[in-house]
Amino acid sequence: MNIHEQLENFLETLGVEMEYKSQDSHEHFNDDSIPEISIFQASRDHYGVFYRLDIIDAIPQLRIMVPVEQGVVKMEMYLVRMSSSLPLDAWFAGVASYHGSPAFEKGREAALQHLLYAVAEMMKQLFWSGDLSTMSFPPELDVCRVL
Repeated sequence: MNIHEQLENFLETLGVEMEYKSQDSHEHFNDDSIPEISIFQASRDHYGVFYRLDIIDAIPQLRIMVPVEQGVVKMEMYLVRMSSSLPLDAWFAGVASYHGSPAFEKGREAALQHLLYAVAEMMKQLFWSGDLSTMSFPPELDVCRVL
């Protein structure tokens, strides 16, 4: 069971029913894959905000959990990816699939983590420069509200 299904099941026990704008809005995000790397962070710049950084199917993803005043859960969650028009996905796929020396193999996971941190910082900056109320973000991002 993936993290979205776990969250949905948990919220269902509280009587919360998930609303989806359309199934198409989630289509380009693969919900069934297990992350190769996951990192959790608390925001230094936004009070109460938490980030989950993942590499799923060699693609960096950022989940942003934002506290809000309304609703039973008192939070919103956004799934953020860089636009496919940027070459970043190829970097992750290349590092993940490259068969190199023993030294490279030993350092692969650390390299992927550092690459994920760098891309996540870019995604955070672009996300916060957007407008949550209108779901308007820079074209370099794909953003989907999941909660």
